[in-house]
Amino acid sequence: MAAINYTDPDADVPSPIDLRREEDARAWVEQADKDRPWRSVLRLRFAELIRALPAGVNVLELGSGPGLLAECILERCSNVTSYTLFDFSAPMLSMSRARLQKFECARFVDGDFKSANWANALQPPYSAVVAMQSVHEIRHKRHVPGLYREVRQLLAPGGMLMVCDGVPRDTSLRWTSLCMTPEEQFAAFAGAGFTDIALDCAIEQKVLVTGKV
Repeated sequence: MAAINYTDPDADVPSPIDLRREEDARAWVEQADKDRPWRSVLRLRFAELIRALPAGVNVLELGSGPGLLAECILERCSNVTSYTLFDFSAPMLSMSRARLQKFECARFVDGDFKSANWANALQPPYSAVVAMQSVHEIRHKRHVPGLYREVRQLLAPGGMLMVCDGVPRDTSLRWTSLCMTPEEQFAAFAGAGFTDIALDCAIEQKVLVTGKV
């Protein structure tokens, strides 16, 4: 792991793992729900929100990982006609393809939302953009408002952004640089032009925030 300059509030925070590596990706998947059993509760809440949308829902998931959220939504939401999984990890996309092979509406895109022109491979507009514990992978919260502005351009009128991510675990520079408080999430949503911004739920230092176009 690269050395982290915790004295610089503008320094990106490197990840302790490399999800592009097969070993790291599979180790993360193996432990994720064991260490965080509440993840299943949050996935169900995403599904409830998607199921409440009108028919013909076109979903984009940012940082889709092994496809667990997509599986939960597609099993429960008959109103979804297209679901795009966007991830920078080839091993994660491989796992999600295997998991979701029975869903013809699933589409898989290899891309990194930290990169310029990351959205070029996508097919907007989307009814909903969802992200579960992936926004912090932009590696510094100062980048998040710009990401949300880009996401807003991908949404159809009336579309929703739904983001679940962690809040700072403590007051150390590492966590306050990487993660956002609910108030910072609200400000980022508002600054990107979203309305009807709400804290939908909170569990185990994770918050689910939603906003509409």
